[in-house]
Amino acid sequence: MQKQFYPVIGTEKALPFYIIGIGVSCWQFPVSRPEGYDYPQLFVCLEGEGEVTVDGKTVKIMPDSIFYIPPHCPHEYRATTHSWYLDWVCFDGKQALELLKEWDLNKFHVFLNCGAERMHKLFDSAYYTIKSDKAYGNYYASAQLYDMLLEYRKLSDDKFPYKSRVNSEAVAKVMKYTEENYSKPIKLADMAAVAGVSEQHLCRLFKKNFSIRPMEYLNTVRISHAKELLTYSSKTVAEIASETGFSDSSYFYVVFKKHENISPAEYRKIKA
Repeated sequence: MQKQFYPVIGTEKALPFYIIGIGVSCWQFPVSRPEGYDYPQLFVCLEGEGEVTVDGKTVKIMPDSIFYIPPHCPHEYRATTHSWYLDWVCFDGKQALELLKEWDLNKFHVFLNCGAERMHKLFDSAYYTIKSDKAYGNYYASAQLYDMLLEYRKLSDDKFPYKSRVNSEAVAKVMKYTEENYSKPIKLADMAAVAGVSEQHLCRLFKKNFSIRPMEYLNTVRISHAKELLTYSSKTVAEIASETGFSDSSYFYVVFKKHENISPAEYRKIKA
């Protein structure tokens, strides 16, 4: 049975990364996109063989391979055997493309015979995370998507594979912890403890990968949830500030306006 899912996208647009659509162990039909696709796409070849054509160059795709197609890149792909089974994900986010560009990975890439088992497990986990929780699944899957991108990066930089894996797991742990505990008081020391690294190293990881510090990332998550409450609840601004982890409504006001360029009350009025 084909497993694919397209979540409804709402306030997830404020996240650094979020999934537009995902498929696991899907039988792949022929695809031709002369104008490209609006979102970046990452694929894992599980079974069978196929070929991908980009810029007039055709590459044969074998099992245990991973390939990436950037947005707006004309391409086509099709099976060359009776059946061709792929995992796929298309995604977006405020920092998704910036991150790939910074890594010099926002271009067509194919990694053959690369040991894709861990990537397949990440796809499978993200699929069930999103499908099992339609309200918050994409928030939780944001960390899993980041881990997919780090795994993809590791394939292009095999000089320090162990270090890359440890760093990706450290950041993913913090993202998951932040999403599950954003309403509580969180200090940098708490994040570092969850990641199993020093505070300084955690700051370097977030700065390198997101161009922001861990506490700034925490505020991004909190503001995203606050926007949802402002839109869909009748709670006061002070109540929303408290429920999303801000120590007082004045600080919440300052952070919200910095992120959205309008006050919480103005945002609610627009969304009402």
